[in-house]
Amino acid sequence: MSDEASCQTMRMVSMTGHEIEPVILESHSRTLFGRSPKCEICLPDARISRRHFAVLNQDGQWCVIDLGSRHGTFLNGMQIEPHKPIPTDDGDLIRAGPFVFRLDWGGGSHHIVATTFDAVESNTIVQAVPAREYESIAHQRLSVLLEGCTAIYQSLSEVDLAQAVVRLTATGTGFPRAAMLRWSGSPDDVEIVAYQDYQHDTADGFRFSKSLLMRVMDGGVARLSHSSEGHLGQSIERLGIVQAMCAPLVVDGVVIGAIYLDSRDGEISPQSDAASFCHAVSQFTSLALSSLKRVELTRRQALFDADMKVAQEAQSLLLPAYEGQVGGLRYASRRQSGSEVGGDLFDIFEIDERRTGICFGDITGHGVGAAILMTAVLSHLRALLLNCGDPAVAVSEANAYLVDHSSDRMFATLWVGVFDAESHRCGYVDAGHGHWLVCTGDKPPVRPESTGGLIIGVDSESEYSTEYFELREGDRLVLYSDGLVEQPNTENIQFGSTRLQDIIAGSCSIHDDIDRSFTALEKFAGNCYFADDTMIASIEVGVE
Repeated sequence: MSDEASCQTMRMVSMTGHEIEPVILESHSRTLFGRSPKCEICLPDARISRRHFAVLNQDGQWCVIDLGSRHGTFLNGMQIEPHKPIPTDDGDLIRAGPFVFRLDWGGGSHHIVATTFDAVESNTIVQAVPAREYESIAHQRLSVLLEGCTAIYQSLSEVDLAQAVVRLTATGTGFPRAAMLRWSGSPDDVEIVAYQDYQHDTADGFRFSKSLLMRVMDGGVARLSHSSEGHLGQSIERLGIVQAMCAPLVVDGVVIGAIYLDSRDGEISPQSDAASFCHAVSQFTSLALSSLKRVELTRRQALFDADMKVAQEAQSLLLPAYEGQVGGLRYASRRQSGSEVGGDLFDIFEIDERRTGICFGDITGHGVGAAILMTAVLSHLRALLLNCGDPAVAVSEANAYLVDHSSDRMFATLWVGVFDAESHRCGYVDAGHGHWLVCTGDKPPVRPESTGGLIIGVDSESEYSTEYFELREGDRLVLYSDGLVEQPNTENIQFGSTRLQDIIAGSCSIHDDIDRSFTALEKFAGNCYFADDTMIASIEVGVE
């Protein structure tokens, strides 16, 4: 994976000629692509689903997610699994229907140069090379080609491959200057991936003909030359370039770059069958590039899945069973990750013979970082409540802990309570969570009035106070995450708190609360995946 994997801003550039401006994505956003006008990026084509795919930054890693589209979403030519985040890298290609986007993270290591429009004031001739010129390769140079192709095949990275390609094409064609280019959005600007110039140690002397590069967009080899009476474009002529050749590099049916060659006044002329040799190398390089991207995608996904598995195992060590009885309380819960492991937290445990601790909340962010931080906060809260039994003290200490130990300044909403079976009172602190209900007898579920407090992780000096409400036999406390009420449907309408209250009002038990809520949520979401982690817990005062 690239060192730039944690970049905060990304650009998506259309590679197929559709009139789509480059899409600029920020790390905090989730961008939907689809046929529906309600998507952030509308792709008007019958082969595009209403909500086709999404691109988002999860725990510092840019990912693409297919949203169950009819015709699929492809990353570097491979169809990705629906509803599963796939990590991306700089230069990757995302294809949906006829639309292809190249991901550009704008790293400082790229060598981007402007191409030269050289056909305006000259007799420059840019033409497609007739296929007959490259239909065969001279037998005496076949060994050169095979040796170079072996080096290309053995390359472990795109840079290694590019270096092998320029060495091979310069040797096999006789051109003294060679470069492998990658489009930086269009042939207007190109990125030099690798180059070879026997006169210079840097790429500063290279100039690239825009008209020549545009000619290879059709997929064939192109050549630039000029008559002895004519003149090349000024910047090309100044360098004394007398001949140039270009061959396309194709991945998943899209020209993503080119092999570029040139010769100048006083230099040895290229071989007569240079076009044939260049064409063969470009075809083999295109296959090697496709293979390299597929291998990298498989490796990247395996690492991503392994990280998720580690985080899930860490979570499972601390999260309680989905249902059970603790002290004088019975509970049932359910949790479901939206697209990967996340930071929802829930814990219920005995403090002593009469008191039970309850923790519920949500760490901002997703992925391994949020999951590991969730386990740390949860274990810290449990230790604090076991030691002092006071929700206000526990939340204050957890807040200071999160401020000190979160390098990315991650935050968390929290609801922390202590139920006393003798007094039937529940002392609690609501630190920016707000998603909870109390069900008493036949009355509609309500959320008691509370002062609340700031989410934790913002200010180590934040103050919290313990508030109280009563829980009698048969009463229920329902806690849920924002992922439940903020879940959108296919029309981008949220599920909402009012809808959940109506569902809970018609329920009669902790299990009924959970089943009704998730059944309604899944029906509401339709074919839309869960956009965020979703968790709900229903807790009831048991019969003594």
